[in-house]
Formats: sequence, C-alpha cells, structure tokens
Amino acid sequence: MHKAIQAYLADLLPLCGREGLQLSSEKDIAYGVQLEFSAGKDTILLNVYYSEKKGISTVIGAKNGNPLKPALEKCLGVRTVDEIIPQHDWQSWIGSDETGKGDYFGPLIVCGFYLELKDKDRLLKLGVCDSKKLKKTQIDSIAKQLYHDFAPNIECLVLKPKKYNELYASFASQGKNLNDLLAWCHSKVLDNLIKRNLNPDGVFIDQFSPSRKASQMLRKLHPDLPVIERPDGEQDLAVAAASIVARYQLVQAFQSMHRFYKLKFPMGASKTVLQAAQEFVDGYAKDRLGEVAKLHFKTTKELK
Repeated sequence: MHKAIQAYLADLLPLCGREGLQLSSEKDIAYGVQLEFSAGKDTILLNVYYSEKKGISTVIGAKNGNPLKPALEKCLGVRTVDEIIPQHDWQSWIGSDETGKGDYFGPLIVCGFYLELKDKDRLLKLGVCDSKKLKKTQIDSIAKQLYHDFAPNIECLVLKPKKYNELYASFASQGKNLNDLLAWCHSKVLDNLIKRNLNPDGVFIDQFSPSRKASQMLRKLHPDLPVIERPDGEQDLAVAAASIVARYQLVQAFQSMHRFYKLKFPMGASKTVLQAAQEFVDGYAKDRLGEVAKLHFKTTKELK
C-alpha cells in the first residue's frame, strides 16, 4: 500500500468509526486498496487510489439506495446535490496548496497566495488555473510573472529532504502522521502571510485530509478568520496561483539537485525512481540518501 494511501486512511478510518462504519475487510487492487465497511447487515465498498498525477482519489461501490452511502460520503467530504457548496464573497483572501508529498526525491513545498478581487482579471489573463492542467513551460512562465507582479503576496515553505526527514521523525515520535506535518506547514505559511498585515477576509485551503487538520490548526492561531478547506481547491483562483508557484519551486529544486549531484532525479515513486535512488547510493553512499529523498517511503527499504 502506498504511503500516501496509508496516511489518508489514518485520518479516514477514525471518521468512519464515529459514523458507525466498521472496517470489515480490505484487499489490494490495481493502484490502490478496496475497503469494505459494514453496519448491522449492510455493507458498502470503497476503492482508494493513488497516482502521481492526481494524488488520492476515491470511488464508492454502492447504489444510491445503500443506507450506508450518506455516512461514507460524509466521511469523505463528498458534496451531494442537496448540499450547499461552500462559496465565498471575499474581497481579499489567501489560498494555499502543496506539492511534492508523493515524490520520493526532493522537497515538500507548501505555498500561499494572497489575492484581492480587483486583481482577479490580471491573474486570469496570465493563465492562472489548476497547475495540473498546465505544461511545465506554462508553469515556469506564469510563476515568474506572479513573482514579478505579486511578490509580497507569495509565501512558500520549502522543506528540503534533510529538514523534512527530521520533522517527519519528530511528528512520528508523537504518534502523528504526514497529514499532521502538512497541516503544520499550511498553517505556518498562512500565518506568515496574515502577519504581513494583508488583512484577508478568509482563507481557502486545498483539502488533503478528511479531518481538515489544516483548518483546525489555523483556527487556533486566528479563531475569528473564516476558513474553507475542501477537495479540488485549485478551482479557487488564489489556490490555483499557489499551486502554480509551488510546482514551479518543486521543478527548480529538482533542477538544483541535478546540477549539484550530477544525477537525474525522477519525480514520483516508481521503479525508475528506485533505480535512480540505487544509483545515488552507489555513488554517494546510503547514509547520504536523506539529502535528496524522503526516507519513510518504502523505496528506501528496497535499496541494496
């Protein structure tokens, strides 16, 4: 099971338990895992997938009449047609997004972007949208323009592998997981922007955890500030801008590693990544792997 799925389930399963859904079985499937939940005589299936491009995705295996479906949808944060989809009418707000959590090599990056409604058209003209829909050349061009025009509105936290590994070990020793680390990163980035006296009307976070840990942590720092945290946050323009800058920073980090170590570092956690990691170990020794890689990935254990 991929580490990203394990981290996702670490948050999801307690939520399901509180809704009366008990995990009765699980099995590996292509690109993920299939879970069966039960409550009384009723059962429901949930497939959880992970891909480098889309991250975590879920598919519920049940018809609309299944009595357990509403409870499972609630745990997943799924919005039904009867629900009011959270929107905002803020005149200024901060969006945050992260990248690199599914990559064995390179840093974890969280970025925040402060947007005023009056600048919306400027961002749209630049081509700002979900970074996953853009080519590398487009990300490079748009990010540079954002830095040129909106540098005071941008805050990035770049956790290079060495620091990432230290923090991950520290969080793990406290019984916490990757989502707790991500929540800490988001809250730190957002807090730094807020302290610039930007006075946002609210904050929009791209949701990475069913329990919305980033929102909970930020509210402890700024209890009166409205916070929205939901999946597909890149549909919001401020989050989209943050996603572009974060991706740009990730590419820059990989290029920097390539120049310094004279090796290629593929993104993701595939067999190609394993081969590159072995090449690094052969050339630089295993005890230096923490300089370029997130050591808790299973890839580390597969190295010779």
